[in-house]
Amino acid sequence: MRLKKRYAILFFVLLSALLGFLLLDRYYKLRDSYYRDYLKHKDIMFLLANYQERKREAPTEQLIRMLFSQYQGEFRSFRQAEAGYEVQGTNLPGEKLPYLIYALEERGISVQKLRAVDNTGQGLFEVYLLLR
Repeated sequence: MRLKKRYAILFFVLLSALLGFLLLDRYYKLRDSYYRDYLKHKDIMFLLANYQERKREAPTEQLIRMLFSQYQGEFRSFRQAEAGYEVQGTNLPGEKLPYLIYALEERGISVQKLRAVDNTGQGLFEVYLLLR
């Protein structure tokens, strides 16, 4: 009887140590995830506090015409539609297309749709843009 009692006590001590270890491990994982979430929250709050709003330009025909001529394309048409402004141009070199998009977005003009087709095979694109 005394031997069984000793084994029972030893079993419960080992079981308690194992449970303590598992719960302690779970506690540390929970604490680490809490700190990660807290740091993400602090980063977001910092970015929101230091956000500088850019001045948005309205897409005008003169601005679009100037950008097309700057990037060696030919401006074809500018028309206001229900979804925004539709712009068409031709003979825009393919290597200049990303620069045109970047220049538009740098001015706060959002490019909603882009279609660039090169039917000649020479790298000169017909471009359709839907701007907002």
